[in-house]
Amino acid sequence: MDSKEPLGPSPAVLAKRDKVKPSQWCHKVNIEFDNWCDSDNPKTILPNDVIKAAAAITHEIPKTPLTKSRYTTKLNMDLYYKLEIFHRTGSFSERGALYSLKMLGVEQRKIGVITASLGNWAMALAYYGCKLNIPVTVVLPVYTLVSVVEKCKYFKAKVILNGKNLAESKRHAFTILADSGKTYINGYDHPHVIAGAGTIGIEILEQLPQIDAILVPVGGGGLIAGIAAIVKHIKPEVLIYGIEPVKCCSFFKAMENKWPYETAVSRSLAESLAVPTAGYNAYNTAQSMIDKMVLVDDDWITRAVLHLVESEKIVVEGAGAVSMSALLAVPEIIPELREKTVVCLITGGNIDAVTLPKCLDRAKAVEGRLIKLTVALPVDGMKEQVQILRIIANVGCNIVRSYYERGWTTGNEFFKIYLTLLIETTGLEKSCTLKRVMERLFPDKCKFLEEPFSPIPMCACFPKRFC
Repeated sequence: MDSKEPLGPSPAVLAKRDKVKPSQWCHKVNIEFDNWCDSDNPKTILPNDVIKAAAAITHEIPKTPLTKSRYTTKLNMDLYYKLEIFHRTGSFSERGALYSLKMLGVEQRKIGVITASLGNWAMALAYYGCKLNIPVTVVLPVYTLVSVVEKCKYFKAKVILNGKNLAESKRHAFTILADSGKTYINGYDHPHVIAGAGTIGIEILEQLPQIDAILVPVGGGGLIAGIAAIVKHIKPEVLIYGIEPVKCCSFFKAMENKWPYETAVSRSLAESLAVPTAGYNAYNTAQSMIDKMVLVDDDWITRAVLHLVESEKIVVEGAGAVSMSALLAVPEIIPELREKTVVCLITGGNIDAVTLPKCLDRAKAVEGRLIKLTVALPVDGMKEQVQILRIIANVGCNIVRSYYERGWTTGNEFFKIYLTLLIETTGLEKSCTLKRVMERLFPDKCKFLEEPFSPIPMCACFPKRFC
C-alpha cells in the first residue's frame, strides 16, 4: 500500500458503478468484490502506514501491558506476554476498528459501515461506531454467542444473524451492501485494519528492545501482516512466527499454495480465527517476512488457557492463547527459541462462562490430571466402596464428582451398581499409579476412560519453514 496515494475504488470502477443501479450492479459483477481487498490487485502495507495508524489512535487506545511470564525457567527462555485483553471489548481488534472508522470520508460516516465477523471484530467496530456516531451493521453466524450479540446491540449496532460460517455471513453482508450504499470493512484484510493491528509491533519494540521473536496468532493474517510490516522494518533480525489452529489453517495453506484460496474450516476452540480464505493484502504483505508457520492442536490450546489461568492469573479465549500453545506442545516443536527473549501475543479474553470450565477440564484430562473411572460393584458393596475411597486418598488424589447407576433389571446386572468417579490428580504419573492399583485390586471390574493415558496427538504437517 502506497501511503502517499489515497486508497479506494478506482475511477474506472466508480464510473462502471455509476452507470448501473446498485440493485442491478450486484447481478452484473462478483457480488463479493471488495476493491480494498482485491485478489487481482493486492495492496502492501508499508511501515509508514503503521506509523500513521499509531499516530491516529494513540490518544484513544493506551499502550497495552507487556508482562514477564512466571514460566520462564521451565521453558528455558525469557518469555513475555503482550496483553491485548484489557480493551473495552476485550481484544486487539479495537485498534483496526478505530483507525478504519477514522479514515472514512464525511459521506461514508453518515451512511455507515457493514461487516461480517465471528465476534471480536464485530464488537470492536460496534463500540467505536457508537463512540464516533457512525451507523454499524454486523452480520454474524447463527451460532454466535448471545453475549456477543447483546454487546453489539448495546453499542447500537444493527445485528443480523445469517450463515453457518464466516463465508456465508460475508456473502449475506455483501447482498445487503449492494443496495445500501454502506462501506464494507473487512476485519482482517482491509489495509487500515492491518495498519491498526500493526501498532502492536511498535509498542513491543518500545517496551522490549532486546526482543528476539514474536509469536502471533493467525486467522485471516491481518495481525501478523501489520506486525511484520513494522517490526521487520525497524529490527529485521526479530523472528516472526505465525501460530494457527490446525482445524482452521487458511493462512498456512496460502503459504503452501503461494496464494490464498478457500479452505475447509471446522469449529475450533479458537473460533475467532476460523477464516476460510486468508486475506489477499495480508498474505501479500506478510508472506516474505514470516520466519515460520506452526499449526497447533485444540488440546494444546486448552493447555495454554489452563496454564494462563493457573500460573499467570490471566483469563483468555482460545484464540488469545494460540501463541502460548505452541510453547506447550508435546513434543517440543520450536526448540530454537530456547534461551531467547520471546513475546507471546495474547489477542483476546472473550471466553464465555460455559466454555471456560469445559476448556479447563479438557486441559487437565489431556495432561492426565483429570481421569474418569467406573467400577462395577455388588448392590451391597459398601466395603468395596470404602476400600476405593481409601485407595484414592492414599495415592493423593481428589474426587471431583461421583454418581451411581443401577445395573439393568435382568440377569446378573440386577445385583450390580456402577460407581463413576471423576478424579483430579497432580499429573499423569500419579494417574498411572492409581490406574495400576485399581486394576490390580479390582480386576475386570474397573474401567478407565483411556484418553488421558494416551499421548497428545501431533499434527504431521508442522513445523514448516517458508523462506
